[in-house]
Amino acid sequence: MTDLIVRENNLPASLEDLSKFVLVGREKLNAIRAEISAIQNLNLAKEVREQKLAEGQEIGKLVLLAEARLGELFNALPKQTTNNPNGNNQFRSNSLREEIDPANEEEPPAKPKPKLEIAAEMGFNKNQVSQFQKLADNPDAVQKAIDDAQDNDEIVTRSAAIKEIKSQKKEQEIEQAKADITAQKVDEAQKPTLFIGNGINFTPDEPYKLLLTDPPYSTDVDDVQAFAESWLPNALTHVRNDGFAYVFIGAYPDELRAYLNITPPEHLTLTQILVWTYRNTLGNNPKDRYKQNWQACLFYRGLDAPPLDCPLTNEQWAVQDINAPDGRLGNRYHSWQKPDEIAERFIRHSTQKGDIVFDPFACTGTFLLAAAKLGRIAFGFEINPDNAQIAFERGCTNGRTL
Repeated sequence: MTDLIVRENNLPASLEDLSKFVLVGREKLNAIRAEISAIQNLNLAKEVREQKLAEGQEIGKLVLLAEARLGELFNALPKQTTNNPNGNNQFRSNSLREEIDPANEEEPPAKPKPKLEIAAEMGFNKNQVSQFQKLADNPDAVQKAIDDAQDNDEIVTRSAAIKEIKSQKKEQEIEQAKADITAQKVDEAQKPTLFIGNGINFTPDEPYKLLLTDPPYSTDVDDVQAFAESWLPNALTHVRNDGFAYVFIGAYPDELRAYLNITPPEHLTLTQILVWTYRNTLGNNPKDRYKQNWQACLFYRGLDAPPLDCPLTNEQWAVQDINAPDGRLGNRYHSWQKPDEIAERFIRHSTQKGDIVFDPFACTGTFLLAAAKLGRIAFGFEINPDNAQIAFERGCTNGRTL
């Protein structure tokens, strides 16, 4: 077909010959692409286009493999040479220099050229060399790009191979992150401690790393402003300087206003209003408003708090899209129960194993159990004995009755 095709199983071995092969192959590919475009514009026979496409696919594959081989050779070259091409001559003493006859001293070896200088002489820039090396380091991705181009009647390109490399690397990072998340779960967790009683004025012996709670909503209290003021300032005060707080609240205007009017202590800032949305709500459709399928979550962070440990992209959004627990599946114990998944996410993002997690409105124990499952030390309060009993049945330890 062409000189390039003949050399399919015998790519050039030297850096110089491979470079020429790639440059010539690129020019040939540009010509083939132009011919295919002309064939399409002139509405020539389908067989003519298919023949030209097959030629382009074969050359494209060869050029890509040659670029990967170039990457192998560039990998073997030094990035730069030392500033001392003459070996030990620089360190000779004056007396030793006087004893050596300059006429008998051998010429020092020629200083090797650095990688990028060689590449420039071959016609390649720094970015191209970097891409060649990535091709060399990822042969599976290169082959995948070749196969995909063949299946899609396309000519493979280096950019497609680089995209595949990035995609595979991202998949590997995601799988590793998932493995790390799974590794956080402990087989024999220390059971969380639940106290039956009112915890809104509780003062701990030491500050906690995380406040994670879901207090009663405005529909369950007489005065939501007074209620918010009665517990939130105290609970936030005992969060560590390097700690965090997640406070779920209803998405009602009066409730949002009540909580946003509360100034956090100086060592904390209200960083964001997160959203938990769910798509499995039932019930009647209101006629005068939109159906409510979200709740707010106030996110506070300490002034010395570290970055969030949030490696998965789908967990990094301010809107957390997770369905509510479904009573038909047997995992719903309370009408406003939060899903285990969102609890585990926030706990993983903001704490490490052994950190203390506090929930003053523990209800049936969802947040406490999630924290214990991840190896955190969890404790909290629940004023309703019936809810507390469910929490005990789910795995919480009864601290004491206040």
